[in-house]
Amino acid sequence: MRRLLARISFIVLLLTGIVAAQSALPIFYRNTDPAIAYVGSQTCAESGCHEEISRGYAQTPMGHSMAPANSAAELSRVPGPVTVFSPKTNRYYTVFRNGDDLYQSVYQLDKKGKRTYEIAHRMDYVVGGGLTGYSYLFRVGQWFFQAPLSYYSEKGDWELSPGYQIDDIGFTRQILTACLSCHNGQPIPVAKRDGMYQEPYFRYGEMAMGCEVCHGPGQLHVEEMRKKRGQPDYATSHEPDTSIVNPGRLAPNLADDLCMECHQSGDAIVLLPGKGLLDYRPGTPLYESRAIFRRPLKEEQRVEANRLETEPPKRGSLETPMWWKNSSLQLSRCYQESHGRLTCITCHVIHHPPTQETKVEHYRSKCLTCHTEQSCRLTRADRRQQQPNDDCIGCHMEKRAVAGIAHSNDTKHRIVRSAGQALPEIAFEKPKVDLPDLLWTNRPPDQTSHPLPLSTKLQAYWTVSQKDPSLKKYCITLLNELAKQSPDDPVVLHGRGALALTENKDFSARDYYARALKSGNQELTTYMYLATALDSIGHDEEAENVLERAVATYPWSAMMRVRLARQYVHDNKVWRARATLNEYLKVFPEETSARDMLNEMQSAGPAFSTSQSLDSATRR
Repeated sequence: MRRLLARISFIVLLLTGIVAAQSALPIFYRNTDPAIAYVGSQTCAESGCHEEISRGYAQTPMGHSMAPANSAAELSRVPGPVTVFSPKTNRYYTVFRNGDDLYQSVYQLDKKGKRTYEIAHRMDYVVGGGLTGYSYLFRVGQWFFQAPLSYYSEKGDWELSPGYQIDDIGFTRQILTACLSCHNGQPIPVAKRDGMYQEPYFRYGEMAMGCEVCHGPGQLHVEEMRKKRGQPDYATSHEPDTSIVNPGRLAPNLADDLCMECHQSGDAIVLLPGKGLLDYRPGTPLYESRAIFRRPLKEEQRVEANRLETEPPKRGSLETPMWWKNSSLQLSRCYQESHGRLTCITCHVIHHPPTQETKVEHYRSKCLTCHTEQSCRLTRADRRQQQPNDDCIGCHMEKRAVAGIAHSNDTKHRIVRSAGQALPEIAFEKPKVDLPDLLWTNRPPDQTSHPLPLSTKLQAYWTVSQKDPSLKKYCITLLNELAKQSPDDPVVLHGRGALALTENKDFSARDYYARALKSGNQELTTYMYLATALDSIGHDEEAENVLERAVATYPWSAMMRVRLARQYVHDNKVWRARATLNEYLKVFPEETSARDMLNEMQSAGPAFSTSQSLDSATRR
């Protein structure tokens, strides 16, 4: 009998181990196939599906990360006009209501107190949330822009939008796809026109971060569930559903990639060849679509880097590449000792996040899944004297001001024993031999199967070299190597054109940029520097034509408008210069460079000269 029981026990243990091993195996989710279509979050909320989850999620920060700007909630923030003065630019911004719409306007006063210009734009969308505040977007045709005033929740008032205290560019800040896609999961960008969107602008009319942002496209899941509905085992099957991604059952690195897409930046983010910003699919590695890079902290920077840990974040400091959520968490001893098993969703519950009243206990319970009551050096009595009491996060994940955003605090995701704790050794990670002087933040575990393309390396070094010129030597080496392998690659042609301009090889620069444009590279700088090369070799009419094409492609780029106007003046077509500037200033009268040039032309009259306008200052 004992032998029989022993055998049964052994078999039970063996089967338990097999089941556990099987459950630990990674799941391949079939909706990661690029052929599977998105269906919109409203499909998830259909009767008999995920109604309750959908209703709850719609009230979360991600569930209403973007909305129409004319809702009752938005209008209630403006009971009367609010005016904010920007001393850096001497502008007055006002937010006001007009009927059922929200507007923001700008004007400037001359020495006599008379308004030199004034214009108002109707707000179309609001982005943000109650934790920090709300910013507002508006459209000019199919182009999206940010408004200069934002509402800050902590203060309960309107002030300049994030970044405007340093760089107040009025209403001209374009909303690029990389920005919008982290507030709205379904934008429809126009190809090769960053900042321009195709009507109806958002798939399925969805204005927030919907279900498919984390779960992936739902077509396959919806089709299969509709077929299974009504079958006897429909609700009782314990087999994992592979028709749609379940983030809770993803491998830790794949689960974190869901968050890293928006919550991790660096010194450069480069799309891999053939990939677009919206090509990442949940359940696949982020490194298959984009690579994130940062400069390493050097040993001689250790003292300064540790000092910055005790101060509020400063944009552009040594700390900048590491203050993002994923980077910070990965510096924690908790993360390191979990061997990567501590993920974002270990603590964060997306569908039903804790309320203000329950969040201390919620996050404390997450800490206690690894730690115990005895882990804390403080006595229980001392912990209860804190406000709020027994708050693990309050001690070990301090709130810090957000660099560049007024009246805002954010939780630092590096878990420390005490505030200001020195950085761990992992923060001073050394670059690998294949990528000198750079760190690849989302480097794959097995790089042999996913090598970094040379063109991606080139773009990374090129971007970071704008901050650190010492890296330009790598750009030249990679450019020469790529020129042999892929001479017609638009990235290579653009790079060779830039190099030729710096070496005053204007004919070569003209050829490279012309080929880049013909091959599909329609970046602003491609137009700009092609025109510079053409002008330098005396091909004024061709330069003019290129700039006119650029303005037709990017009608609201002040840089291109001013450059075209200077070309017109250079070609003795002053009336055309005035016309193109006036057309732009009708929409954005506050734009400084266009306004200054027009004023300069009007003051000088027929004697206006731009002898310095087309010189080497336009060269890279």
